[in-house]
Amino acid sequence: MDLIASYAIAAGPTYNETEVRYYLIDPLIRHLGYGEDETSYLDLERVLKYPYFHIGRRSGKDVPLGKADYLAGLKGARGSFVVEAKAGSVAITNLEVEQAHSYAAHAQVGANYFLLCNGHELRIYETLSGPSAQPVVAIPIAEVNQRFHEIENILSKVNLARLCKVEYDRGLKLCNGLGSAVNLRSGFYKIIDQNYRIFVDGEDHTQVLRANLPQIAQMEQQLEQLKNVFILRVESGRLERDENGRILARAQMSGATEPNRQGMEMMGIDQLSFTTAAKFISIDADNLTLFETIKDFSIPQGTLMPQLMGEVGQMANTVDGGLFLRIWMYFNGQEIIGEFHASSHYDIALPVPQSFRMEIEFTGTFKLVPDL
Repeated sequence: MDLIASYAIAAGPTYNETEVRYYLIDPLIRHLGYGEDETSYLDLERVLKYPYFHIGRRSGKDVPLGKADYLAGLKGARGSFVVEAKAGSVAITNLEVEQAHSYAAHAQVGANYFLLCNGHELRIYETLSGPSAQPVVAIPIAEVNQRFHEIENILSKVNLARLCKVEYDRGLKLCNGLGSAVNLRSGFYKIIDQNYRIFVDGEDHTQVLRANLPQIAQMEQQLEQLKNVFILRVESGRLERDENGRILARAQMSGATEPNRQGMEMMGIDQLSFTTAAKFISIDADNLTLFETIKDFSIPQGTLMPQLMGEVGQMANTVDGGLFLRIWMYFNGQEIIGEFHASSHYDIALPVPQSFRMEIEFTGTFKLVPDL
């Protein structure tokens, strides 16, 4: 069922102001639900008594300046709008927009939006953008029923509350250009160099084992792929201060491939949390802020472990390991840029008396995009 009757749409351009209100605006306001319950209000023809650019104390000499046709809004929450109706014979010019804006911006009103309708078209403006701004929505009356969602997207109770919600940051800023907390929309990192060593009973046997174990060649191939083939991404993250004022950095890693991500998740290194001793994040490319994290992990014998390219291998031995990751960063006004150094070790429990440890190091760069 149409919100506005077809006969009213056809006759809209011929209506006087009262008819525009009754036949065209009232159905929209009723459908939006303002004034029908305890969550909202609807005032008709509220008298405004003093100039909206009023300075100083009001007095008994203030006289009525005009009446807003409709004032609707949310009770107990930020969000309101003014509606001004005009006859079909009145074109919407700068003067009409300025008049409606004066009602919306008035000190007794303070509406977030104002709506103008003259029987030919309906427009919605954002008050803070001023009377010279273009409308946020402009709909011919003939299309209002089909395009009502454009009105609802702004002026429905739920959307008005969302659009007009203001949260004040009372915390200490992370740095110039960032508040006390910021979400990371995305990011990526690139491995510049890598190195590994294998120790037996504390002695370096890398070269001997490299020449005799085919698994080493496979590992080297995967390390090269991580360095040169795959795009390594940070899925999301957040920078914020804890209850003691320290800056914490959290990152959700996506992995080079889906099996790689699953393997990182099993090891518990897909989500990393960093801390720093610095009070602020650097904004100087020559003086980066250091963050660090340590993560221990264990992979029991028999675990089916996803590999980089999708194959699954069963762990022949239990592996206990740890990751020590250091990142240096600064904020350039748009992005968080830096470099990293990751050291990891893997202690492999073999059925022999000797101890067996592998150490891998990565160095590289990264870039994060904060949600400004």
